[in-house]
Amino acid sequence: MSRFASQAKRMRNRGYGTGALMTLVLFLVAAAGVAWVYMGMITSERWPIRWLQIDGAFERVSAEQVRANLEPIVRGSFFTVDLDAVRASTQRLAWVSSVSVQKNWPDTVRVTVDEYIALAHWTGGRLISSAGSLFSVPGAEEMQGLPWLEGPEGMVDLVYGTWQQFNNELLPAGLVIERLHLDRRGAWYLVLTSGIEVHIGREDALPRLRRMVASWAQLLKQNELAPLGVDLRYTNGFAVRWPKPPPRLAKNSE
Repeated sequence: MSRFASQAKRMRNRGYGTGALMTLVLFLVAAAGVAWVYMGMITSERWPIRWLQIDGAFERVSAEQVRANLEPIVRGSFFTVDLDAVRASTQRLAWVSSVSVQKNWPDTVRVTVDEYIALAHWTGGRLISSAGSLFSVPGAEEMQGLPWLEGPEGMVDLVYGTWQQFNNELLPAGLVIERLHLDRRGAWYLVLTSGIEVHIGREDALPRLRRMVASWAQLLKQNELAPLGVDLRYTNGFAVRWPKPPPRLAKNSE
């Protein structure tokens, strides 16, 4: 006698009706079917992952690097591969900003990688991304061609936004910021790529900078050499520090 029949006979002996018996039998059959299907699905030999597709506009990270990192993780079946583990492992790679992971029936895992785009240095050896977020990568301090932004911890949004505003104001005069510093008192100081130091102060930073830009062309006509520094911390004007001109050689008299 089968197991299900024995169970049904015991239930009849205990007074269960035919409807209850049929319900139990159907439940047991369904449960056994689900278990059989599930065991078949989770068997890696039955539904193995055959393709690992890596997408992204790779600059700092290579598709080969991502693939080598993930191959040990995607050896399960299509139904058991852990997408969260795939995402977390990829996210730990240097320069990876975000990761999208999906399964494509019947045998493919697709991973799309977005990289950080570095726009500036920040204090503590970190970088500021194009989205204004901080991130760290090996060798960040040695990267060339990026401006240096400095300020108190927690003020990166303010410094980053001000840097963008200042650059827009300086662009018409052909001036570019190499270093921008915000001190704890709220005073701004910057160094241009030409080496010119500009003290802006705490108040009316944009109006003061605009005042300098408006006078820049005329300012350069007054001296053969570019200024060493400009102090904008005045109410109605600014001070300019000029380099000393080289001494002129005396002509020999005949």
